[in-house]
Amino acid sequence: MAESEFLGFLDDDDELMPDTLAPKICEFREHPDVDVIVTDGLRVSDATETRILPPPEARSADLVETMMSVGWGAGSLTLRTSNIDLSAFDPDFRHLEWTLTAFALARHHRFAILDQPMYRYYENTPDSLSKSAEYGVAAPSVWQRLSEVYSGTRYEPMVRRRYGLECHWTSVRCARQGRLRDAWRFHAESLRSPGAASFIPYSAKLGLRSLRALLP
Repeated sequence: MAESEFLGFLDDDDELMPDTLAPKICEFREHPDVDVIVTDGLRVSDATETRILPPPEARSADLVETMMSVGWGAGSLTLRTSNIDLSAFDPDFRHLEWTLTAFALARHHRFAILDQPMYRYYENTPDSLSKSAEYGVAAPSVWQRLSEVYSGTRYEPMVRRRYGLECHWTSVRCARQGRLRDAWRFHAESLRSPGAASFIPYSAKLGLRSLRALLP
């Protein structure tokens, strides 16, 4: 429903920093070919603040490769509304939707990065949607969709490997919660992904946990 020239978002554990709108608008005005601006942010944990983006010299010049290792919160992205394909926003995804959107946009749109921190992400927000149990198991669905988005590109093996990794960690979370059937389902998916050999030792741990659950 947004009709503004530019569009930004905030998650419920983000905070915009003061006086950060003008630099984004200036970047858009100076570079009319730019569709999406990514800004740095500060990760706040208790009294500690750390930068979210690695410095330019420590990150890949390839945006998609950088995105594989960096958290993409809603506060990091600002869009030029008229240039954005709204199919990048999928209403079926309530969790990690910004990861899905950012990678979908990166497939077809021009990005610019501003290394100035312009928002704060607060890790210790227990009531946030990102701390819910549903959020904790949402990653495989998002990365499965992204493996379709990037199918046939040089990034496909990388995205499929990330999908397998997310399936593995979701299996670990499910096992810790006693959801062993789900744990086995996600583990089976991880074994079908590139790099599956690294997940094989976990099979024994999950099997032992399952046997203990069957004991009286």
